Amino acid sequence: MPEPTPAPLVTIIVLHWRGVDRTTACLHSLATLAYPNYRVLLVDNGALPHEMQQLRQTFPDVPVLQTHRNLGFAGGVNAALRQTLAGTSSYVLLLNNDTLVPADLLTRLIAVMQQHPQVGILTPKLRRADAPHRLAGLGCRVTWYDVVPSGWNTPDTADEQQLLYFDAVFGSAMLISRAVLAQVGLFDERFFFYYEDIDLCVRARQHGFQIACDPAVSVVHAVAASTRRAPGLRMFYMGRSRRLFFYKHQSLLARIAMLATEPIHLVRVAWAHWRQVGDMTDALGYVSGNLVGLVQTLQ
Repeated sequence: MPEPTPAPLVTIIVLHWRGVDRTTACLHSLATLAYPNYRVLLVDNGALPHEMQQLRQTFPDVPVLQTHRNLGFAGGVNAALRQTLAGTSSYVLLLNNDTLVPADLLTRLIAVMQQHPQVGILTPKLRRADAPHRLAGLGCRVTWYDVVPSGWNTPDTADEQQLLYFDAVFGSAMLISRAVLAQVGLFDERFFFYYEDIDLCVRARQHGFQIACDPAVSVVHAVAASTRRAPGLRMFYMGRSRRLFFYKHQSLLARIAMLATEPIHLVRVAWAHWRQVGDMTDALGYVSGNLVGLVQTLQ
């Protein structure tokens, strides 16, 4: 009787910059995983020394990779990916430090990847930590001028079992096959923060891989928890990365068309933020980020 095939090795990468309580909760949830063959790699992405000391004491068996400064999401993950790809891991699971995972997460996702070898990047359903019966995202469609999310702040799709295919999914909880990283490469570090996950998915699709969400398993996500301490910072990087992303992937004609309509877009976004929260901090961050990104693309 042939011996059963061993479960492929999965490396789980968690970046820590700020929010030691959230990272602690995330790592505790990873300890409950039922999957038999995984390792966790914690990245010290320019974190506060006392927070890293606390994490090392609480999780002495979790290896830590130090970057010595904040390299952004793309840079921090890439440092971990380079180390991981030197080993034998078949898959990499990227997790935000503000996520909580169920015990069957890897068991389910790896089974799906093995059943659907054309899927190179897979995400679970994301649920909001502050409203667990509402979604924090399934995936998104990418048009020539916009990224349109699916499943943001909508009721949970509890009965959905079939894979959902998208142009891109989010790096909050992203399982990537080794084949994708070998053929497509690592994250584009020019983005620093935001859109690097969308960019990787777009490049993976260009190489023939499919991008999917498995709604049968879910991860709880405290959306934007790491950036709430700095008003406007999140929207600055979102605006900057948006500009870099579309310049990278658009045709010349699309670039010209987007430039022509950009003032209207920026005014609409600023007005929407003002109406929703009565504060222009996020709106000004988004506008300035777009302008900085525009200057960088023209250099």
